[in-house]
Amino acid sequence: KQWYQRRVAITAGEDVMKVIGAGLPKTGTTSLGAALKVLGYSVHDHEEHIVFNLENYLKLIYEGADASLLKKMYGDVDAVVDTPSCFFWRELVQQFPDSKVVLGVRDSPEKWYDSVLSHCQYMQAANWWDNNKWYSPLVMLLSPTVRAFNRLYNFISVKAVIVNVWSAPKVTSPRAPLGINPTILKNHYHDYNDAVKQGVPADRLLVFNVKEGWGPLCQFLGQPVPDCPFPRENQAKGDGAVPVVDQMNKIDLVRNIRYEIAMNVGYIAIGVGVMGLGIRLLAPRVTLLKESFPWIN
Repeated sequence: KQWYQRRVAITAGEDVMKVIGAGLPKTGTTSLGAALKVLGYSVHDHEEHIVFNLENYLKLIYEGADASLLKKMYGDVDAVVDTPSCFFWRELVQQFPDSKVVLGVRDSPEKWYDSVLSHCQYMQAANWWDNNKWYSPLVMLLSPTVRAFNRLYNFISVKAVIVNVWSAPKVTSPRAPLGINPTILKNHYHDYNDAVKQGVPADRLLVFNVKEGWGPLCQFLGQPVPDCPFPRENQAKGDGAVPVVDQMNKIDLVRNIRYEIAMNVGYIAIGVGVMGLGIRLLAPRVTLLKESFPWIN
């Protein structure tokens, strides 16, 4: 079924949210989500956020919807990780006062910067979601989902400071091949993490590096340590590939975009065909009319 057919009606549910993943993208969010699933939690990662709550996030971001909408969005979900939910950690903490917060971190700001840079390089090389392509306006016109998706990613880019990074004075060096300003990005990493540490009570917060494995996470959540390795997901491969980017092309929302474009192109083709046929059918009659009434121009 298409993405829009899989959408479920959003109703207020029991406040079961147990874990809020507040870590920035590229801090092991996918691994954390996989680990929480092993522990038995129902988890909404980036894919679930956009598949099930794209429209609701647009209401929160652009229409000033009350934060209580988050309770309806995630009332029956145990845990959330990654964007865009991580940028609503304050609201989630308020809406789910019994939940715990896991702030994902890397070994250093430099390591996080390297991961972000690798991700951006791969997306650029794959031409994934490039608004600068000649056909981008046409795709936006043909797909309502693309328009909604683009509005959400404009917000994510600003919150992740990617926009500010690319608009800042460019740094030309082997460490900044895309012109990304590493100082701004690393400062953002510091400022964001500090805000979470200051905004969440200490007894509800775990600052966690996925390299630490099951121990700290299970102790924090009061769960037994599973008899299996800690998940390591979305790791850059030797060729720089980032698997999660490839997976984005397989989700229902992307399939729905392709369906919308194909359908609208079909409608346009049918419309053009009907117009062409109408012109061909009317042309002889117009000629006859002009011959019968020469005064008609």
